[in-house]
Amino acid sequence: MLTRDQVVSIYRQVLEREPSEEEIRAQLDGIPDLDSLLRVALDSEEYAERLRRRGLSGTRTPTVVNVFHPDLAEWGLQPGTRSPDGTAIVGRDGWLFLCGGTNAALDQYVGAAEMAPGWLEEWREVLGRRREEVRELGVASTLLVVPDKLAVYGEHYPEQLRRVGPRAVERLLSADLPIVYPLADLQTAATSGEEVYMRTDTHLTFRGNQLLFNSVLGALGVQEPPDLEALSFRSYPVAGDLGVKFDPKIVGICSEPGSLHHARIVEDNRAEIAAVDGHIGTRRVFRNEQAPDPRIAVVFGDSFGFAAANYQGLAWFLAQVFRELHFVWIPFGWDGDYVRRIGAQAVLVQGAERFVARVPHISTDVSRLAEETLRRKQPVGVEAVSD
Repeated sequence: MLTRDQVVSIYRQVLEREPSEEEIRAQLDGIPDLDSLLRVALDSEEYAERLRRRGLSGTRTPTVVNVFHPDLAEWGLQPGTRSPDGTAIVGRDGWLFLCGGTNAALDQYVGAAEMAPGWLEEWREVLGRRREEVRELGVASTLLVVPDKLAVYGEHYPEQLRRVGPRAVERLLSADLPIVYPLADLQTAATSGEEVYMRTDTHLTFRGNQLLFNSVLGALGVQEPPDLEALSFRSYPVAGDLGVKFDPKIVGICSEPGSLHHARIVEDNRAEIAAVDGHIGTRRVFRNEQAPDPRIAVVFGDSFGFAAANYQGLAWFLAQVFRELHFVWIPFGWDGDYVRRIGAQAVLVQGAERFVARVPHISTDVSRLAEETLRRKQPVGVEAVSD
């Protein structure tokens, strides 16, 4: 059944304007579901006129459809089309991929990226030193590498990618370093028809994040996973971090709960850090009075670990488990003093696969990162927390 939020989202993402109350009522009264509303919007004279103004179509029938649907695929951007900035590419069946940028994702995937001299030994030293501190602290801890979207959906990439060597994460795994890399779980789910990544984004769906969450429960000593079966979901079109790079933006359908469920935010500096276009140094604390686990936990991570009402990253799931959950934005980071100060008994260190090429510092004062960002009024880069 079509909802008001879905109508508003279609108008914003496809027609790029706010609907009037009269238009909302008309769509709710006359359109049965989201798929039907998408078809109406994409076939409208208003959408065709937007394309004509951009020089994309000279007729009423649009030559570019900015949302994937099997029946509309021939009018969409064709596989191999790159974004104007060259960082994103259209794959098969509406899947978008990162193909450029500072982390050389493609070179890493095919094994062509050269690691700095001593890279593996530096990783070994970092994890060894941290392991000693974990033992001293007596906390449950593990390190999670989030698989790249390309590693799960590589068959949808529009160009042939010839592997010339092992990926950076594969080198860590072959060295028997203590990391969790749940690629097989994600691939199995994807093969069975589940979407574990968003089509227009580098990030995972609710289901994909749930699989990441499941992969670390044992190492964190979680005895009673939360029951999420009763959650209700909302679905709406959204341009992800890849879709937004095209003009017009390419949108995909996102389905998520739209809430923090049993958790609530009690401390947060996200707005201040975001105001200067920053990420690293973000700190968000969740509390859950209904949590099955009375411990305090912390996630040192990145955008895959971040959580909000509209994005259920790893911290969202862990906030359903622990009485108090701290998220600190620092990819593959570690701050033992912070762990001591908050009395944490479980620590998840997390980072995206494309960041593995950089060796994280053994320890970083995470409070200083936020202070430095706000003092300088400019973001702290990843080079401040890794070599």
